[in-house]
Amino acid sequence: MAFPTIPLPDVWDVPVMVGVPALLGQSIGNGVTASISNLLGQEVANIQIANAFKDWGIFRSNEAVLTAAHVLGVEYEMRYQISTAPTEDGNFTSYNKAKFPYLSRILMVCDGNESGSTITGGFENGLTAGFKQILGSITGATPLQVRKSFFDTLEQIVADTNLYDIHMPERSYTNANIVGYRFRRTERDGVTMPVVEIELQEVRTTATQGYRNTQARTVSASDPVQAGQVQIQKLPSGAPDLVGLMSGISG
Repeated sequence: MAFPTIPLPDVWDVPVMVGVPALLGQSIGNGVTASISNLLGQEVANIQIANAFKDWGIFRSNEAVLTAAHVLGVEYEMRYQISTAPTEDGNFTSYNKAKFPYLSRILMVCDGNESGSTITGGFENGLTAGFKQILGSITGATPLQVRKSFFDTLEQIVADTNLYDIHMPERSYTNANIVGYRFRRTERDGVTMPVVEIELQEVRTTATQGYRNTQARTVSASDPVQAGQVQIQKLPSGAPDLVGLMSGISG
C-alpha cells in the first residue's frame, strides 16, 4: 500500500526571528505576525500569572508580605476534639465538641519576581522575567540582595506578635500568627531560588475572662466545719492523769 503524497506548502509560516534559519519560500509578513502573536501570548500569560499571585499568600492589612516570593503550595488543617468520659462497665459517653486553632503551612519560593514592587512602585508586575532583571540591574537590586532581604523580613515577622491573613482566591483565613519556618538548600536545589515552608497558627481573639469569689483568704481565716461526732475513749489503767498534770503546770 503506497502512502499518499503530501504536497509542501507554498508559503511557510515559520517565524522570522533570531535563532530561526530562513527557509526558501518563507513569507516575511506571516513570520512577523506569528512572532508578534507569540510574544503577545507570552505577555498575556505572564500578566495572568502575576495577577493570580496577588490572590495567594500571607497578607497584613490587605498588603502582601514577603513580596519577593511566590506561593508554591498551601496546606490547611482544621480539627475538632470530641470530649468523652468513662461510665460504668467500661463504657463511655461523649458530651462536648471543641474546635482547635487551625494550622497552615505555606510553601514559598524566593525568586525575586516581585522584588521591583518595593523599588519601582510595582508597575512592572506584568513584565517578563527578563525585563525585571533589567529593572533590577538599573535599580541596583541584585539577586543576592533580594534573597537577603527576604530572609531578613522572614526573621522579623516570625518573631513578632502581629496577626496575618492567609488569602486564596476562594477563601481567606484570618487571625494567624507566624510561628516558624524551615528550608533546605543544597548545591543542586535552592541555591538561587530558596524554597521556604512557613507555618502559621490561628490566634483566638474573642476569649473573655471571668472572675468570681476572688477575695484573698488564708487557711487560718477559714470558717470552722463540723466534721462529725467524736467518740470518747477511756484511758487505759496506769495511764498518767493528764488533767492533773496540766493543772499542775498551769498552777
